[in-house]
Amino acid sequence: MHLSANFRSFLRALVLCGAVWAVLGLGTASAQTRGDFALSERVGEELTKLQPMVDAKNWDGAVALVARLNASAAPNSYDQAFLSDLLAKLHLQKGEYTQAIVPLETALRLADTYGYFEKRNTEMMLDYLSKIFYQEGTSTKSPALQQQYLTKATMYLERIIADSPSPTADTMLFYTSLLYNRAVLDPNKVDQNLLKQAKVNAEKSLLLSNHPKENFYVILLATLQQQGDFARAAEYYELLVKKYPSNKNYWSQLMATYVTLSQDNDEKKARSNNLRAAVTIERAQERGFLNTPKDNFNLIGIYFNIGQYGKATELLHEGLKTGGIENTQKNWELLAYSYQQVNRESQAIAALTEATKLYPKSGQLELQIGQIYYGLDELPDAYRHLKLAVEKGGLEKPASAYGFLAYLCYELGKLEEALECIRTTLSLPDAPTDGQLNRLRQAVEEGIRDREAAKNGTRNT
Repeated sequence: MHLSANFRSFLRALVLCGAVWAVLGLGTASAQTRGDFALSERVGEELTKLQPMVDAKNWDGAVALVARLNASAAPNSYDQAFLSDLLAKLHLQKGEYTQAIVPLETALRLADTYGYFEKRNTEMMLDYLSKIFYQEGTSTKSPALQQQYLTKATMYLERIIADSPSPTADTMLFYTSLLYNRAVLDPNKVDQNLLKQAKVNAEKSLLLSNHPKENFYVILLATLQQQGDFARAAEYYELLVKKYPSNKNYWSQLMATYVTLSQDNDEKKARSNNLRAAVTIERAQERGFLNTPKDNFNLIGIYFNIGQYGKATELLHEGLKTGGIENTQKNWELLAYSYQQVNRESQAIAALTEATKLYPKSGQLELQIGQIYYGLDELPDAYRHLKLAVEKGGLEKPASAYGFLAYLCYELGKLEEALECIRTTLSLPDAPTDGQLNRLRQAVEEGIRDREAAKNGTRNT
């Protein structure tokens, strides 16, 4: 809740609507001050020079005149109070909020001590000061100054609330926001007491109106998240998506909250919140939200997490066809994997085959097709695709692919090819060191010798 251009316009409008004009050119107090106080004759005469400057919008000249008069005013006098208030408002008119602080605080101190101003005018000073100090606190980079300025803003605002039988919703929202921002000023050391106060004020404000301001929910949710109370936060987000169904952020935050809750060690609770996250995405998608490829992939991931492979596969296949899922090789591989999880190997092969058309140079896709065929005991097809895999290259683990092909060649009786694959495997950087390939090589070489011996024996006969 930073001081925005809207607030700056508000300050200027407040000045223009009479806070300054009511006193310009007058030698006595106006409606802004109590009627039993009057300016000195000297100050009254000097202020007659102010109106032409105002008419000409000569703000620098106006500030200089009032500052000079204020500097020579008797301490604690009505002149000093009046001129300090006027000087502050001229600075506000110029947008010089920092320069308005000292004269405003001076005018307020004198008003508190001597009763120079009407109550509504001291309230206006308090309001100015609370907002200006908030602006200062959110603008500075110094943590110490931030805390100092925001504390002052809170102090002035608390006076407004204490003096008002029913503070406005805007005032309470500002106050609640102040408390929260002070609480989290140091993210590594959150002030739990201020955080609790912000939460209490937000909850109270929500109950005081049939149509509470939306930002009270936002602050309350921020406090709940800081406190790690994600279950309660989910309840409020559910309320917000019901009240504001066209707000995409609330749908996204509700989904993220359920995902956080799904990290629970209790398996039943984790599954329940995963389902809630999935349903939240689907509800949002019905309204046109959370339908980016990333959102769609998150939904698929959730269904995978809870073992709903059939649903995940259906969504993934549809997404790849329609563009709802990013068309990457990894996603096609995931589709094939998901088909295998529901024992639909032929569709897994079909998905990988379709992917090879999109990524014709990928040996990894051919390797996976070969592995599926091998699992189906269709060795010739497995061999064909494994050969394509090593020929195309681009393998994540080349030695593993060559080693697999070596075993397959051995099973198919392609002994010389098996021996060549073994040699290639052992020459690769990621070659296994467990000795299995050496044992396979011995078996292959023995097989070759036996075959040659059998041939020689046949010829001799």
